[in-house]
Amino acid sequence: MRPIQGPNAPKPPAIVNQNKELTLKNTFLEKFDKIKSDEVKKHAQKLYDKIVEKSEKIGDRLYLQDLTEYKKLVKEFLNVVVTNSHVFSKDNFLDRRGRHRVFSQVKQVDKALADLTHDFLKQEVDRISILKKLDDIRGMLLDMFM
Repeated sequence: MRPIQGPNAPKPPAIVNQNKELTLKNTFLEKFDKIKSDEVKKHAQKLYDKIVEKSEKIGDRLYLQDLTEYKKLVKEFLNVVVTNSHVFSKDNFLDRRGRHRVFSQVKQVDKALADLTHDFLKQEVDRISILKKLDDIRGMLLDMFM
C-alpha cells in the first residue's frame, strides 16, 4: 500500500494542530487590536469633549487654573492620538551590492484618529497661541522676580 501524495493527502496531526493554533492566535490578535482601537477612540473622544468644554469655559472667563487644566488635556489628547495612530517599522536588508540597508516606515494605522487630531488642531490654533503667549509672559515675570 502506497501513501497518498499530493494536495489532497492527509496532513500529519502536528501540522494541523500548528495551523489551528496559528489561526486562533491570529484571530485573537485581530480581535484584541480592534478592541484596543475602539477603546483608544472612545478615550480620545472623551478627551476631545473635555477640551471643547474647557475651551468654552476659557472663552467666557480666563482663569489660570482653567488654562493649566486645558493644557494638560491637550497634552494628554495629543499623546494618546499620536502614540496610537501611527506605527513605526524598521526592516534590515542587503542591497544588490551586498551593503546593509535599513528601511524605515511610518504607517498610519487609524485614519479616524488622525482626522480627529487634524480637526482638533485646526479649531484650537487660536487658543493654543494664546496659551503660548501667556506662558511667555509668565516666564518673563518669573525672570524679573528672580
